Amino acid sequence: MRTLNTLITGAGGGMCRGINRRIAEAGHTVLCVDLDSERAEAAAAAVRGDGGKAFAFAADVTRADDVASLRREVLEQVGPVQAIVNAAGVLDRKMLLDHDAESFATVLGINLVGPFAVIREFAQDMIDANFGRIVNVSSIAGTTGYPYPSYAASKAGLSNLTRSLLMDFWGTGITVNSVCPGVVDTPMVIQEVRDQVPNKVPTGRIVEPEEIGALVAFLLSDDARSINGADLMIDGGATQIFRLFDPQHV
Repeated sequence: MRTLNTLITGAGGGMCRGINRRIAEAGHTVLCVDLDSERAEAAAAAVRGDGGKAFAFAADVTRADDVASLRREVLEQVGPVQAIVNAAGVLDRKMLLDHDAESFATVLGINLVGPFAVIREFAQDMIDANFGRIVNVSSIAGTTGYPYPSYAASKAGLSNLTRSLLMDFWGTGITVNSVCPGVVDTPMVIQEVRDQVPNKVPTGRIVEPEEIGALVAFLLSDDARSINGADLMIDGGATQIFRLFDPQHV
């Protein structure tokens, strides 16, 4: 089995509990990156506590100089990165008239420009090695639309960035895919959304972070080497029957 140095952005977040754990269980080294150094270290410590191998790094993925410094630190401490999981993200619960250009750009900066900056900075190392795995954590909101336009637009952009990068990585041994969660059991999900799950998700249940982690770990494996440019829904079937509003509002 190939062992990968796997960089995970937003590693201190709730969804990454499952992603970090499943990647470590697959035998990979987990490089936990977060804006908050304490959250990054806590995430790495949790992986090490379960017997895995992990390192912590602090970086703002929206800043090109931070991402460049991150690469230098990773090379010095661990070595080249073979896999990237772009999981850093933010949801700003603002509808159109609540947003201004600055708040809208902030969401796109974290959810879309950040993944672009990380991939661009680390791409050459993967190209030189003729191998790489990139997984972008998008959302079903990028496919269905969502009441909060900055989030939906950023995730739609991230999914399309995934597909567009196939041209850049043609013949390099690098695959690029997106996973698109529905409602996941994290602190970000408000109770009102949780209450709607039985009526809007055919499986009738919320998605667990470990399920996201299992899918990401699979995409890093040799068994997934022919999966490339895919936007994989992991939503209990919600996308298939999605309604933007409750029936009484239609």
